[in-house]
Amino acid sequence: MNHKSTTLLFFSPTATTRTVLEKIAQGMGKPVAEVIDITRPDIRNRPVPDLTDQVLLIGAPVYAGRLPKVAADYFKNLKSSGTPAIPLVLYGNREFEDALLELKDILDRAGFSSVAAGAFIGEHSFSTEDFKIATDRPDNRDLERAYAFGQKISTLMETAEKADDLASFDVPGNFPYRERKKMGPVEFIEVSDECDECSTCVAVCPVNAIDKTKGYATLDPICIHCCACIKACPRGARIMKEGPFKDITRWLFDNYTARKEPQVFFPGSAGPRE
Repeated sequence: MNHKSTTLLFFSPTATTRTVLEKIAQGMGKPVAEVIDITRPDIRNRPVPDLTDQVLLIGAPVYAGRLPKVAADYFKNLKSSGTPAIPLVLYGNREFEDALLELKDILDRAGFSSVAAGAFIGEHSFSTEDFKIATDRPDNRDLERAYAFGQKISTLMETAEKADDLASFDVPGNFPYRERKKMGPVEFIEVSDECDECSTCVAVCPVNAIDKTKGYATLDPICIHCCACIKACPRGARIMKEGPFKDITRWLFDNYTARKEPQVFFPGSAGPRE
């Protein structure tokens, strides 16, 4: 199974998922034929691409143990007939829980053949200067692991004539998946006087949840709390307010700052492999 090219498909508001997928693709050693970034809603509204005759590297961050709903809804429209796929999730140093299983299940139901899977660590969306959670990850060590993962995938695929020749494998997670947390609209972000209306926040928001006409306020009922706007603001003008999400940030800082390492899974593996 000597694939000629790879397609990257991802939802990545703060670019950590994209960074890891790109490094895995480098390790696989084949050209990237297409990059499909579904972070922006206008891309998600386009027709789903044909993913035949290539290898699909697909990924998303983990939000409270699940895939982001906007990403999962898009992934569920994919269709294939045996296309090799590598599902990947990025989590903020707590747990990835059911997210990787959810993504692999979506691909299995859509007709893809998963040949490997991985859970890597990225800086937590809620990480701040005061409460650092997996800051600056993926770091060089993570990216070395991602590159080596890609090399292993390439070697594995060279041993099989087609993806169906590879044994099935399990990834951690539970089904039914954990329920998505429903907190309702919460006032989440404060916009300080430092805002110069550059509109960077509008450009990076994956769900159009920023109202330019109201001082770049966040539309809390549709915000998915990815914090892309906070991290991208060049003047640091967007700040997480005191409240439930700031309390979660403190809890994460108190309990999940010890470094965790990526986990990868292959056919025939009974658990994570380095």
